[in-house]
Formats: sequence, C-alpha cells, structure tokens
Amino acid sequence: MSDSPPVLPYSAELQRKAIHLGALALPAGLLVLPTPLARIVLTSLAVMAVALDIARQRIPAVHEVLVERAFGWMMRPEEIPAFGGPLVFNGGVWMFLSAAACAWVFPPGVGAAALAMLMVGDGAAAVVGRKLGRTKWPRSPKSVEGSAAYAVAALGTGLAVAAWPGAGLTPLVCVIGAVTGAVLEALPIPINDNFRVPLLSGLAMWAAL
Repeated sequence: MSDSPPVLPYSAELQRKAIHLGALALPAGLLVLPTPLARIVLTSLAVMAVALDIARQRIPAVHEVLVERAFGWMMRPEEIPAFGGPLVFNGGVWMFLSAAACAWVFPPGVGAAALAMLMVGDGAAAVVGRKLGRTKWPRSPKSVEGSAAYAVAALGTGLAVAAWPGAGLTPLVCVIGAVTGAVLEALPIPINDNFRVPLLSGLAMWAAL
C-alpha cells in the first residue's frame, strides 16, 4: 500500500519502503541465479516467512520479540490481529509469496521486472502520495499524484531490468508493466498489493512479449 490514509507516522512509512528497496535482492536473484535454483531459494524463503508470521501470532515469545520489541512500531494495525485469532499475513510475507510465484510462473526477466517495479514504484507512490497527493481516485484512497509517481519510478526500474543481458524485455513491455502496476496499485481490491500487483502486471508484460 502506498498513499492510503495515513495510519503510520511518515517516518515509519519511509522505513517500510526502505525494506521494500532492500527486498530488491529477490528479483535480483531471479536474474543472477539459474532458474531452478532461484525457484528453490525463493520458495524456501516464502515458506520460512509464512512459518515465522504464523509463529508470531501463535507463540507468545515470538510475538514479544517480533511485534513488541522489533517491528510492531512500523506495522499497520491490520497486520497485528488479536493474538491467537484469525491469521493475517503482513506485507513482507506477501512479498515473499509473490516472489516465489513469479519465479515459477514467469520467465526470469518478466518476474524480476514485475517484482522490482512494484518495490520501487510503491515506495515512490508512498513518498509522493503522502506529501503531495491532493487528487483522489474515485472510490479509492489513493491519489493521482501517487499513481503517477508509481508509473514513472516503475518504468525506470523496468528499463533498468531490461538492460540486463538476456532479460528479454522491450521498452514497450516496460511501459505496459508500469501502467498496469500503477492502475492495480490504486484499485481498492481486498488482496494485498505486494501479491496481486507483481503477478497481474507480470501477466500483462508476458502477454506483450
């Protein structure tokens, strides 16, 4: 999520997006590792992320360390359900699941671009949308300014991935991915954007190859 109504201090939002940028190691893995190895690594990371997130909602000691001491201050309220209640995965878990899915579904260049464009574009949308967002989309808390920032940042990121030898992407494919991602990120769909945006924008790019 990017420039939705603020429920976190701006500094905490920036910290979340910094983690997004750190997660660029995931799409980089799709480019530099052999595809079978990348699939194993990303799937293993996704399984571990899911297990850890379940543990923090079921095991008091893990909850205390991860939520009360380490990351709770930068988590959204909906990511901290009542202890022992229905499971709710945080945005990081959805990112790992998305990376694993992209590794299995798409060619490496498409998967890497879809993930990297979301990570950079979402960060740009958050920074610009929270500070400069004035015009809201109909039936959406997201702003036109944030969506524009997403599209520009995602396009630049996609072109950078396209320059990687063997990525197999054209500038037009990158434009399609950036615009599709910006639209999907702004739509009020009740599926975490870290999961739906890379997969659906990746499908659009793959179809355009």
